[in-house]
Amino acid sequence: MVSTVATVERDTYRPAVQAADLACRVVQGVGVPIGSLEQDSILAAARRRTGLKDWGSEDFLVPLAKILPAARRAPLTPLARVIARQMFVAAVANRLRTQDWFGRHPGAEDTAITQPVFIVGFPRSGTTLLQNLLSLEPGARALRFWELQSPTPTSDDRAKDRAHRLGTARSTLRAAYFIAPEMQTVHEIGPETAEECWPLFANTFAVLNWDVASGFREYGDWLLGYDMVGPYAEYRRQLQMMAAYQPTRQFILKCPEHLWFLDALLAVFPDARIIWTHRDPMDSVASYCSLVSLNRRMLYGRYDPQALGSHIEESFATGVHRAMQARLRHPDAHIMDVSFRSLVKDPVGVVRQLKEQLDIPHSPDGDARTQDWLTNERKDKRGAHVYQAERYGLEPARVYGRFRDYVDRFEVRLRHKV
Repeated sequence: MVSTVATVERDTYRPAVQAADLACRVVQGVGVPIGSLEQDSILAAARRRTGLKDWGSEDFLVPLAKILPAARRAPLTPLARVIARQMFVAAVANRLRTQDWFGRHPGAEDTAITQPVFIVGFPRSGTTLLQNLLSLEPGARALRFWELQSPTPTSDDRAKDRAHRLGTARSTLRAAYFIAPEMQTVHEIGPETAEECWPLFANTFAVLNWDVASGFREYGDWLLGYDMVGPYAEYRRQLQMMAAYQPTRQFILKCPEHLWFLDALLAVFPDARIIWTHRDPMDSVASYCSLVSLNRRMLYGRYDPQALGSHIEESFATGVHRAMQARLRHPDAHIMDVSFRSLVKDPVGVVRQLKEQLDIPHSPDGDARTQDWLTNERKDKRGAHVYQAERYGLEPARVYGRFRDYVDRFEVRLRHKV
């Protein structure tokens, strides 16, 4: 029997995290710069960490100069300042390592990325399920948590490299689950799970997740007017590195943030195959609020659920309308629509149909592969994550009014009464 108690109920740090935050406050109070968000300090730390100096194009310094002031002005806890600093240092370090890797593998720049599949749509609309099922075919490849966290190979010895990067991923997840143990039920992440590809954009410092999930709104507003073709080109370069190191017939990529930037995506990947999943916006917004509340709590120590709901509702509306307008500008783009309800009702049939439309081979045991995956027990299985829309101030009449064009255009079936 599924619990009616919300999966995420705590709005503040639990005692163990409060203790960690206090320790960070004490250390920062005596002048140790573990939470410094100054640009020179971050760039220098990344160079020390890697022993490298060349990060290639300096275009990333433009969005970097926008996110850092936004982070400094945000009411981050001492613990969160340490986390944010490490995130930014890691992103610069990834740039340095990537540039070094290409310098040692000059032919990798010519690696073809052919007809990549991009699964977009609201978060919590079946994108994770679809990515996992489509990537079961041999030669189809989703990006795993461990390689998204550390995209650059660390050794030409495959076994040694994998062990090293898996170790880094496990350490990251231990820290994340210590701060937010509810994550396993909301969205289970393991070192080997297929995940969203936005971390590759973090290495360009042009990533909308830092607004939508983390609340750096002034940065997010600026990013919506930024030319994302450059960051998408760098994203493609990272995919080339991954494909050159481990040959891949077709990438199966997933990230809701592509909705906001379909023009740039299609400029860099003109042969992209895009799958747009559709779900009742009330359910998607409410579910996502519950998910990112964990991130807000981590960064700020406490958060206002209703302010979070307002932000996510507005952000999703912006994203979906930008995507609808982009589709009008690209009538020849390969974009397929999938109903969340249809996917949940008949995942085997939906996957088979998509493979036909996408020219993805369907092996004789393809249906069996899909069914086997569906029988795997996950802690975040459907129904395990419990949330209430009213907690986040979400009202059906207002939400459906805001998304009316979207609902009508894609004939989205609504579950809530107005």
